[in-house]
Amino acid sequence: MTSLHSADVEASVGLCLHQPRRRVPMEPFWQRFITGAEEALAARGHRLLMKVVASLDDEVRVHARWHEEARVRGVIVADLTPADPRLDSLSQLGLPAVALARAEDAPGFSTFTDDNVEIVDRVVAHFAERGHRHLARVTGPAMYVHTQLRDEAFARACEALRIRHERVEADFTSDGGAAATRELLARADAPSGILFDNDVMALAGLEVCRELEQAVPERMAIVAWDDSVALQLASPTVTALAHDLTRYGRGATELLLDTIADGRVRTGRAEPPRLVVREST
Repeated sequence: MTSLHSADVEASVGLCLHQPRRRVPMEPFWQRFITGAEEALAARGHRLLMKVVASLDDEVRVHARWHEEARVRGVIVADLTPADPRLDSLSQLGLPAVALARAEDAPGFSTFTDDNVEIVDRVVAHFAERGHRHLARVTGPAMYVHTQLRDEAFARACEALRIRHERVEADFTSDGGAAATRELLARADAPSGILFDNDVMALAGLEVCRELEQAVPERMAIVAWDDSVALQLASPTVTALAHDLTRYGRGATELLLDTIADGRVRTGRAEPPRLVVREST
């Protein structure tokens, strides 16, 4: 199996991520997604080439270099943005790809995603059942399509239930989650529940609540978009969405391999996550 840290090994499929380098090793989403991707590749005798870069433009250049050097036969594209330059570049290169997005956000490409709207609806309904009338979302970067979809779904779900709502943008990291939580708790009329866009930020928010003596869940309820062992072991334990991320990575990769094999554009849908209710709500 190809080392994820070796950039000079022949590989069949590439995964290039534009994000803070400190985010990848600490975020269970990518750990488990990559495990699934490697399982799918190994089953067909292929390997994974992975690289972390600082920007979208860097990712475009990496894709072009991989293609020029014939190092990959296709790539997985994550964290799509509106009018994403990677898609135009991949089209010009003729390099097959699967985008972790809706079909309408990546026309002409195979796509694999989950239903962000249905997931948000379930979480907001859970908060409402527990009597919350003012909620917030601590989000990933607003430039991402999936952040925008979740924002829109969150606003619609809250408004349908006449729940006040707000958002604070962060960056999926512990520091970002902590800063966003402090900002919300410093407001004169703070929300009573927060949905965090990943487990890392939720854990940081929980720690800030502890530092500021804001009891969870009595004063502040917390839900994380991704589940992890850390959330299960936290005190209090944290309510979370349990995605099968290994299966997610496997499914997206198998879809890409099928697209590489025959050139046909496909769409795939991840299994919906379970809402695992714990002490934080």
